[in-house]
Amino acid sequence: MVSHILKRVKLYMIGFLGSTLFRFLFFTIRIEERPHHYPRQQKERGRRVIYALWHPFILIPGFASRNLGIMVLISQHSDGEYIAQVIQWLGYCVVRGSTTRGGGRAMLSIIKRAREWDALAITPDGPKGPVHKAQSGIIYLGQKTGYPIIPMSIWSSKYWTLPSWDKFQIPKPFSKSIIQYGDPIYIPPKLTKDEIEKYRILLEKTLNEMAREEDH
Repeated sequence: MVSHILKRVKLYMIGFLGSTLFRFLFFTIRIEERPHHYPRQQKERGRRVIYALWHPFILIPGFASRNLGIMVLISQHSDGEYIAQVIQWLGYCVVRGSTTRGGGRAMLSIIKRAREWDALAITPDGPKGPVHKAQSGIIYLGQKTGYPIIPMSIWSSKYWTLPSWDKFQIPKPFSKSIIQYGDPIYIPPKLTKDEIEKYRILLEKTLNEMAREEDH
């Protein structure tokens, strides 16, 4: 009982302190969204969407889209617990699991609860990669919810790169970041396995092309 309470206190403090440091860092960073305030506009117009971005770049949009009623999928790994605690303090709803299997409990939970939130956010190459390689779970999610998938790319002028599988990026203080939102990808409600694969490849290609354009 005592160990359980101590663990909960530890996670609470991690969430509080982590989100506080997160805010201090990002208040020094100039963030530009293209189109301007895109997630807020979608929310105000009542348009539910699925945001898709590669795992290394989640920090910038994580701050820019805080408190906008977005549900996110976080891995069940131990590091995922700490991330989950922090982003909940930023106003996100967290579902723990993976997109690698469309029939997984996490995916079913998201589909069931999707209408409770204004948008969903998925990193299709998470939680362990391969980096910049989309899994098919997000296509299944778009198929079942009827929400269009909005591909995203993120560019930062200065950042640190962690020695992780995805070369995770942390923007440096007083840097500039750009969030680019692409054209919606609509997933039909009925698809064969081959068609699901075609949409998976389309999303992967789109995300990588957007990333290359931002680099130039």
